Amino acid sequence: MSGDPSTRASAPSSKKQKRTKRQQVAPHRPKPSVDSDEQEWFHKFTQGDPLYAEYMTNEWGREKDTDSELFEKLSLEGAQSGLSWRTILHKREAYRTAFHGFDIDKVAAMTEGEIDALMSKTADDPKELVVRHRGKLASVLNNAQIIQQLIADGTIDSFKEYLWSFVDRKPILNRWASFHDLPSKTEESERMSKELKKRGFKFVGPTTCYAMMQSCGFVIDHPVGTTHWVAAEERLKGRNGGYQVR
Repeated sequence: MSGDPSTRASAPSSKKQKRTKRQQVAPHRPKPSVDSDEQEWFHKFTQGDPLYAEYMTNEWGREKDTDSELFEKLSLEGAQSGLSWRTILHKREAYRTAFHGFDIDKVAAMTEGEIDALMSKTADDPKELVVRHRGKLASVLNNAQIIQQLIADGTIDSFKEYLWSFVDRKPILNRWASFHDLPSKTEESERMSKELKKRGFKFVGPTTCYAMMQSCGFVIDHPVGTTHWVAAEERLKGRNGGYQVR
C-alpha cells in the first residue's frame, strides 16, 4: 500500500546510511477450526438443506443393527443408483410408507399389483412419491424374499449378522485427511456385493454396498479430526466387541 511506511522514500541525508534488509515475516495462517473443517466437509454437499444436514449430523456413520434398518438402507441406496442421495432422502418417508416400514416379511408378501400402484400413483408433492423405476421397486420385493428364505433355511441367523460379518462385526475407523480421499468402494464392499449378487440380490453393486456401509456405521468416513470423527472414536472406544483402525 502507498501508506505503508516501509515503502516511503527516505529523506535526503548527508550521512551515508547503512541499509538493512527488511526481515520477511510469513503471514499468519490460523489453523482451521473444526467448524471450518466441517464446512469444507459435508456442508459442501448439504448446501443449506436442513434435512440433509440433520441426516449427516445424526445418522451418517452411526451404527444400525436391526434387520429392518439395514434392509431399508440397502434398498434406498439401490434406489439412489444414478440419482442423488438428496432426492431419495426427501422421498424416504414415501418409501417407508410404500414398503411397510421395510418390514422384511411384509415386503416379501407384496405383489406385482402393488408395484403397479406405486408406478401410477400421483401426488401434488413429489416427496410423497417414490422414484418410478420398476426394476428398482421390484428389487426391494426380490431382496426381501431372498432374506426371508436365507433365514428360513438356516443359511443366516439374521440379515444384520450376515451384513456385519463382512467387516468381522467390527466397525472400521478410517483416517482420511480430506473428503477427497474417500473411496467409492473397498475390498469389503466388493466382497459383499459379489456375495449378495451370487445369492440373487438386485441393485447391490460395490458402490451401493459401500454407501450403505458408510451410512450404517460399518465404516467411519468423516475426515479425521472433525467433530464427528472425534465423537465416533469416543463411541467406538466404549463399544463392546471392539473396532478396527485403518
